[in-house]
Amino acid sequence: MRRPFVRFRRDRRGSVAVIMALAMIPVTFLVGAGVDYARATAVKAKIQTATDAAVLAVIREVPTLRADADFQSRARAFFDASFPPQAGVTVTRFTPTRAGTQVTITATAQVEMTLGRLMHPDPLEVSGASQAMSGGKAVEIALVLDNTGSMNDSGKLPALKQAAKDFLSYLDKVVVSRSDAKVALVPFSTQVNLGTTVTSAGWLSYTKVGSVTSATWKGCITDRDQPYDVQVPNAEPTGAGAYPADKCSSSSNGVPTLTAIRPLSTDYGALGTAIDSMTAGGNTNVTIGVAWGTEALTPYGPLSTATSLSNDRVTKIMVVLTDGLNTANRWNTACTGNWFADLFSGCVDDSVIDARTLSACTAAKNAGITIYTVRVIDGNASMLKSCASKDGFFYNVITADDLKPAFQSIGSSIAQFRLTQ
Repeated sequence: MRRPFVRFRRDRRGSVAVIMALAMIPVTFLVGAGVDYARATAVKAKIQTATDAAVLAVIREVPTLRADADFQSRARAFFDASFPPQAGVTVTRFTPTRAGTQVTITATAQVEMTLGRLMHPDPLEVSGASQAMSGGKAVEIALVLDNTGSMNDSGKLPALKQAAKDFLSYLDKVVVSRSDAKVALVPFSTQVNLGTTVTSAGWLSYTKVGSVTSATWKGCITDRDQPYDVQVPNAEPTGAGAYPADKCSSSSNGVPTLTAIRPLSTDYGALGTAIDSMTAGGNTNVTIGVAWGTEALTPYGPLSTATSLSNDRVTKIMVVLTDGLNTANRWNTACTGNWFADLFSGCVDDSVIDARTLSACTAAKNAGITIYTVRVIDGNASMLKSCASKDGFFYNVITADDLKPAFQSIGSSIAQFRLTQ
């Protein structure tokens, strides 16, 4: 009997499978915990968005809500509209308070653990807090959106349209009135489209490029002469600083496919319609997008609906989204990396065009414009991060589905410009 026992004790066959099976237990728990914590983080973002929305919605009604019970009931209704019931999530505390023209809302929720509960049996607690005061700063926002051909890939353009319209809906919830949040739309490729409402003005030049006349121009504009192409306008642009009319690089039946710029407006319905009309085509010139985002936020030139940059009651914000590298501007085409094709093309390293973009970003920031940047799958992350006003205002979107939470985060961040906390 001793020999079989010794052989059994020394036999190591199958031991690896046993060890792996045992090792998978803590690995499974760790993965589960990671999923739970990620879910809790998402819930925290949603609860913060809901308190932002509730505090700025209820502040509109404060003068008519005499009884505290009515105030608290309305605050909770606005919160619940933005934070509907979710499986495994329980709101444990909701506290709205008011003092004069100031309203504060705090909310706490518990998120049930799933696989991670063996490591952390108690629910995770997340919270949000917002405070607003009537008469806070207004915002003027330029949405500078890449409409180049690559936006047709991977569902990017449909996702962008929905995210941008949801962004407008969110703004509508968190401002006291729409006059506090004007929005401009700037679709771009290597050009922008002004439309042809005005064909004769001192700020418009038909001679700089020479491809169109006032009779044949369809609204497309290319880069201004350097160095004006990256400067913030400080007067009505004329002469050397005028805007060059150009032949549209992409058109259908004589109509430009690039959606026309919409200047600052409170007509969110018309903005949504313009967003829906966006089509993708052409190459990428982020510089002209930033330049015209800046134009939209200044009171000079074709888009003269903005307030002065020196108005300390208005915060100026630009959201710049692109999905690709700079490939061309008025003067240069970036090299493709194919040495044979590039040998005869006269192309330049894309860093030359990138430098113009960064100069435009710097000028806008120096003028007091806050810039958010969004990279969708592809593009120069380093350049876009440098263009943003700070690291936290750069969003690196990995899939088209991530555009919606990115715009939600930007919206929540922008709402803070009207919040005191």
